Amino acid sequence: MNPITAVSTVVSAAAAVVQAVSQAKTVFWGSHLSKLVLTDNAEDNARIINDAFAVLLSHVKDSNKMESSETCKEWISQVKDFAAEYDKRSKESSFWSPSSSDYIEQRRNMLEKIKKLMQKKYEMMVDSSPERVVKSSRVPDISRFRTLQEPLEQTLVLLEHDKIKSICIHGTVGIGKTTIMRNLNNHEQVAKKFDIVIWLKVSKEESEENLSREHLQQDIVQRLKLNIGDTSNAREVAKKISMELEHKRYLLLLDDVKDCLDLSEIGIPESNNCSKIVLTTRVLDDCSEMVDREIKVKCLSRVEAWQMFQDVLRQTELIEDKKTKQIAEQLCKDCGGLPLVIEKVANTFKWKAKDDLWVDGLNSWRGWVKRECQGIRELYELLKQFCYDNLDDDQCKNCFLYGALYPEDTDINKNDLLECWEANNLLFDGNSATNGNSILDYLHKLSILEEGKSMDHVKMDKFIRQVAVYVTEDYPEHRHLVKASKALKQSPDVKFWGEMNRISLGDNKLDQLPDSPDCPTLSTLFLQKNLCLERIPDLFFKNMKKLGVLDLSHTGLILLPPSISSLDSLKILYLVDCKNLRNLPSDIDGLKQLETLDIRGNAFNNIPLQIEKLSCLRRLRVSFTKSGNESVHLNYDIISKLPKLEELIIDVNSVEELPNEMVDNIIKEVATLQQFKSLKICLSKKVAVVLEVKSSRSLHICSPETAFALYLTTNSSWRDAISAFEFYIGCQNSEVSQFPKFLKYDKYIKYCNGASSSFPFPEALAKADALELVNHKDIKQLSDFGVASMNMVQGCLIERCDAIETIVGDSAVLPKVEHLFLKNLPKLESIWKGPGLTKLTTLVLISCQMLVKIFPAGVIQQLHEVQYLKIDKCQKIEEIIAESDAVRNLNVLPKLKELILLDMPKLRSVCAIESLEWGSLEKIEILKCPILLKLPFNKDNAAKLETIEAEQEWWEKLQWQNDEVKERLQKLCTLSS
Repeated sequence: MNPITAVSTVVSAAAAVVQAVSQAKTVFWGSHLSKLVLTDNAEDNARIINDAFAVLLSHVKDSNKMESSETCKEWISQVKDFAAEYDKRSKESSFWSPSSSDYIEQRRNMLEKIKKLMQKKYEMMVDSSPERVVKSSRVPDISRFRTLQEPLEQTLVLLEHDKIKSICIHGTVGIGKTTIMRNLNNHEQVAKKFDIVIWLKVSKEESEENLSREHLQQDIVQRLKLNIGDTSNAREVAKKISMELEHKRYLLLLDDVKDCLDLSEIGIPESNNCSKIVLTTRVLDDCSEMVDREIKVKCLSRVEAWQMFQDVLRQTELIEDKKTKQIAEQLCKDCGGLPLVIEKVANTFKWKAKDDLWVDGLNSWRGWVKRECQGIRELYELLKQFCYDNLDDDQCKNCFLYGALYPEDTDINKNDLLECWEANNLLFDGNSATNGNSILDYLHKLSILEEGKSMDHVKMDKFIRQVAVYVTEDYPEHRHLVKASKALKQSPDVKFWGEMNRISLGDNKLDQLPDSPDCPTLSTLFLQKNLCLERIPDLFFKNMKKLGVLDLSHTGLILLPPSISSLDSLKILYLVDCKNLRNLPSDIDGLKQLETLDIRGNAFNNIPLQIEKLSCLRRLRVSFTKSGNESVHLNYDIISKLPKLEELIIDVNSVEELPNEMVDNIIKEVATLQQFKSLKICLSKKVAVVLEVKSSRSLHICSPETAFALYLTTNSSWRDAISAFEFYIGCQNSEVSQFPKFLKYDKYIKYCNGASSSFPFPEALAKADALELVNHKDIKQLSDFGVASMNMVQGCLIERCDAIETIVGDSAVLPKVEHLFLKNLPKLESIWKGPGLTKLTTLVLISCQMLVKIFPAGVIQQLHEVQYLKIDKCQKIEEIIAESDAVRNLNVLPKLKELILLDMPKLRSVCAIESLEWGSLEKIEILKCPILLKLPFNKDNAAKLETIEAEQEWWEKLQWQNDEVKERLQKLCTLSS
């Protein structure tokens, strides 16, 4: 290279440095300083020095704006001194004259000074640049706990997906979400993939949005080591953050997100350079709009929990003793698989060196309310923060605390809970039912309430319940006395009763109560499940003027005391399964406010005559038992004398059926009531129900046909007002819809255990938009019920109908069906024989053993709307889409988004033609399909595919068109062992 070319190269390098620093503010001097050398050409030397000096001055300008450290100020001062010298020397003509004797030496010294100042600046900037990853210290090793390791591995896989930008890890408090995130933050794969990892703890005490945004911005500024000077304007700070991250590949970790965040307001830029966001939350719905994928964290298995307990204990010799080990195992079991609780409890007990201390500790632990138990106070406070302090408002908090009144591990009936909330004035909204259900949903989403034994029940975890008990001790306005499930034989000292707002003594062995406790503020009294309680003192209720809820269910009561008539504030009286109670007191006029009376499961054989005096009664639930030659007298004429009655449940036990005349008379009575909403007659084989849906009069009925017809014709205002209904026909003990929760229908019929080709209520079926057919004995195809009768059905579920051979025969039934679920149909040979279901969006097939072909020839061409296809345990199916159909049209199922194939031993092909288009497919899941060895994808035909879920062993056996296709799809995989 000749000297001129060499000089040009150096000058270009210097110019590149000037541009890079001034525009992108990125330090390149570390690699370019050594390239700046002088030549024999005076003009080139002048240009090199001037360009280098210009770069130096540009850094001074930037430093004045962005940095204020003492080191930086000192450097700026040194540059200014040098600049003065440079300015003075540059004005001397001899400085630039090659004839000067020390020309080369002067130029070399000047350039060296510039290089030293730039080197110092470079070192300052390198020292102040943020680390790629700030590793969390003392991160628990979760590699041995599959329940925690699996969400971590799933997250790492999803981070490799180019199209997935945000991931949510969710689960209840204390389940290990933050621990998983810390392991993610420290993972080597993360450090290699991203330029910078930013961890933000989102939840703070500040409730206002602007304060929350401010603290997040401050954390980011600190993490990025940005100098924002005196800037306090959030938009300006966001702009600086965005500029800093715009060209970086970042991973943003947001821990404990409670609301949907607008990250652009904070300064997080939209990125197309593989930047990612991972967040944790307790409630997925709160931030669902922010994420592309979600991963749920589950509780540890019993084996994992015990392993973790021992790990924290670290002193295995403590539990070598058989007795101590049994206590430790019981403690661990009581922790419910929550790592947070396991850690706290194990740490509390590991200092107990003797087995008797372990026994005492177990008793204290199970008492919980003894908060002086060392180490437990902190756990209480932590759970209190999540379960109480962070609830939306006082209404939700009060409803949560009310749950502590129910005995531990009790299934709580949702309707009962809502009624009690309402009676205690905890539901402030005008529409109490709607408001109450929204609070139930909210508490369920937070995992404060769990699903109970059925969809009609909820449960409260023992720890969460004890937190509620704990909270009430610190809030005098609640004042709860909770001694449920304590095996008490004597009630608490009467001196404590008078201070309480609510008392719960349920599920004990009480056989007597105080004579006349003075309880001026008592609003709820739970005495249920005290089977030994046969009598209550006559004056027991005399001084309970504010009592609103009284539960005496499942007791041995023979009579109610006279003082019950003094409860003029009582709104709810539960007397369920008091099997020795044969009647109500003759004088119940005093129950002026009573709204709910439940006397099911008692020894009544009629509706007590006294009930007609309860003018405010809204809900009446009664049952009758026929014994010997006694006859059942319903006294149904009482019904029309209750003007505010909304709900009537009549449960007739040990009676095969009521005379149609009696059912007809009941319906006549309720038809005269203007506020009536719900009738339910429960027989051994039949159920009749009418209920309210969406605040409009609606029907939910299964009764003799004559009764239904009579009901429709008795009151024209009722008939005309019916805009929604639910029919359960022959569905004793199965009054639950099996449709997925996201499918809501206004006009719904469930028909069980039928044996006739004539549908019981064709008039209703003709209007229904949803039909469930379960365990029908005879029909071979759906059109046996009549074509016109199903023209409005949009959702159809057919299960355990042993005779059915096809769904749609030669006649066009279900023309509007969108969602079709077929389960356990042993003789089903085809879905279609005639016209296809052109509006179908969902098709689910489970355990249809005789089905060979899903789509008959030509039918698939009509299915333009199908988005979800699931096939499970269909043993004879060999291919999903026939080759002949694919040849005719490469764009079949154009809107299919999700394909799930499970447990099909003979499935050999999804589609034999690999050029088939999958224009909308986003997810495919394949499990237990051992001879399916090829996927119908090439490098171009499934551009929107984001997720493949499968087994690792199966994936490794797949045959590929080429390595390019395999590598592309490998990035989308979530593989299980």
